Amino acid sequence: MKGYGSFCPVAKAAEILTERWTPLLLRELLLGSHHFNQLRRGIPQMSPTLLSKRLQTLEEAGLISRRSGDNGHWEYHPTQAAREARPIIDAMGYWGHKWARSQLTPNELHAGRLMWNMRRSFDLRHIPCDFVLYIEIADARPKRWWFVVKKEEADLCWDDPGFEVDISLYASLLTLVQIFVDEMPLLRARELGKIEIDGPRHLVNSMRAWFPRSKYADEAPAAADRVSAS
Repeated sequence: MKGYGSFCPVAKAAEILTERWTPLLLRELLLGSHHFNQLRRGIPQMSPTLLSKRLQTLEEAGLISRRSGDNGHWEYHPTQAAREARPIIDAMGYWGHKWARSQLTPNELHAGRLMWNMRRSFDLRHIPCDFVLYIEIADARPKRWWFVVKKEEADLCWDDPGFEVDISLYASLLTLVQIFVDEMPLLRARELGKIEIDGPRHLVNSMRAWFPRSKYADEAPAAADRVSAS
């Protein structure tokens, strides 16, 4: 980690928080990813070697607590210092959504990363019942994904879980990303023929309320605005 050679608190914080990949890694940890493979799914472009290095750096900086899990594998948990950095990471997300958006390019599209983010973005308060959602992305590899959605959580399955599918969705990767980041409303995409949805009417009609979308598509909470303005 290269330093700025300054006593300034902003400089000292930047030495830790702005190193390449670190904000994304903190985002994953703060959103509940505690295992190495979970972190890899959230940041698939990051090599395992570099991920290990960044985890070690954050542990040395006091932002990660490494613990032995029940299965003998290491778990990584954010410390108080990392939890207090959450408003910074969130502010970056809201700022980026508002000011740093650009036309999506192919190298920015990754099906696995999108599905992993969708998994934690279902609005479970508005699902009408437990169901299995099947998504097929024609221009991605792998192309088939399953979500087992319950009131408690939405579970992403990389292979067919063996349950009957309740609702099916077919779209391109670009369209799904545009819906997730709120560049195109779900119903508008369907009207334009960019997405096909099959399933019971009550489930299809309820999708606008629960279908995953980035939390940064919403305006920043007032509390975050007050912090940034102070």
